[in-house]
Amino acid sequence: MIGAGFILLTEALLFVPTMANYRDDWLMNRLRTAEMVALTSANPRRDGLVGGQSSELIRAADIQSIAILQNPPAQDAAAQTPLRLEIVGAPPRGPIIRVEPEIQTIGTSILGVLATYTAPHGRYLRIIGRPQTNAAIRLEAIVAEAPLKEALLHKTWQVLFSILALSLTIGALIYAALIDGFIRPMRKLTHAIARFSVAPTDASRAFVPTGRSDEIGQAEVAFSSMQEAVRSAFLQKDRLAQLGLAVSKIAHDLRHSLGAAHLVSERLSSVDDPVVRATAPRLERALQRAINLAQSTLSFGKAQERPPEIELIYLSDALDEAADEALTEYKVSWSHDVANDLEVEIDAEHLHRILTNLIRNAAQAIIASGQAGSVRASVKVKHSQIDLHIIDTGPGLPKRVQEHLFTPFAGSGLKGGAGLGLAISLELARLNGGDIILNDTGPKGTDFIVRLVRDQEEVANSKYMA
Repeated sequence: MIGAGFILLTEALLFVPTMANYRDDWLMNRLRTAEMVALTSANPRRDGLVGGQSSELIRAADIQSIAILQNPPAQDAAAQTPLRLEIVGAPPRGPIIRVEPEIQTIGTSILGVLATYTAPHGRYLRIIGRPQTNAAIRLEAIVAEAPLKEALLHKTWQVLFSILALSLTIGALIYAALIDGFIRPMRKLTHAIARFSVAPTDASRAFVPTGRSDEIGQAEVAFSSMQEAVRSAFLQKDRLAQLGLAVSKIAHDLRHSLGAAHLVSERLSSVDDPVVRATAPRLERALQRAINLAQSTLSFGKAQERPPEIELIYLSDALDEAADEALTEYKVSWSHDVANDLEVEIDAEHLHRILTNLIRNAAQAIIASGQAGSVRASVKVKHSQIDLHIIDTGPGLPKRVQEHLFTPFAGSGLKGGAGLGLAISLELARLNGGDIILNDTGPKGTDFIVRLVRDQEEVANSKYMA
């Protein structure tokens, strides 16, 4: 219907000029008829017109009178009124409108059409123009305006019906084209999207593009690609969930088995055999790492960490406790410049796990490089926010590790690492309103920022006010 509406608008703009052109043709037709009547009604004379009488032409054209207008002779050039020679009839009584079709503009033609539509009964038109047989004179034909008005109204209805029929026909064709080329494919695509949303993993409901090269075809290809990507993601998620459940069960049982083996290894260290006593500590460390890995896997496999229990603690004490535990097996120097009275509001256990993971990772990176190194901590206090930097002098993180640094099972840069420590630490930091950011890494070391909240209530109020 929009197409039909545009057609109607276009035809409406062309309607008045069309009717003006029809009126001009009607007037010129009457003028040519008057010329033919003049040729057949008058005897030959010096003005160049010849002919006899033709009442049939006069009645057919509704001509009231015909006259020839000539300029006065040279000796009477001062006279203003041209010489008038009546050929047929005489000017009727009633209002007469002068019209000269040969010199009319489009504006005067349009005004003439509007005047004809509203013409009163009994008005006449004096049509003046030059005959084709003698351009030196002018011909005058007086006709009633009523036939023109009647013809104009009849033509108006014809044009309006033609416009309406054309608009409806073209509108129907456009609608049919839209149905076939746009609406039906879009309905099919919409239906496919709805079906996919109900069962995204059902491959039997996969949408197959039609191969169109237009925008709809591009949308179909994009949806098909997205459908495959989402389906693969859902299937991978299900497989990972099943794998995670299986790993959690294995890790749970393995932790108990390793615990028993760890007890046995401690007893072996008391045996007098020097070979056993030499290898027992290494066995203990290996078992302890395996126990830690199993515990980390179990911790990550939980649905979610417990909500934080916020308390006010000294940051320096938390750093020292975490370093004592993390550096037990590593000969790496440790230092920090955190003031003893700097306090932070956070879950103490969560902070301990965060710091232990980061410090242990830093120490392991230094030991793996084979070079001596150190780990240190420094703070920058910004109002209610504390940026705690954990800086090491290790070899830095490889580019491939940086891209998936906080992704579980993918972000470890150490051989044999599970890639869970940083993922767990980030989750714990965000639970407490903070964050963990890789600030810098390179051949001279790595700098992690642990962003902590100094005053939880102040942060909550600022978020509320915002």
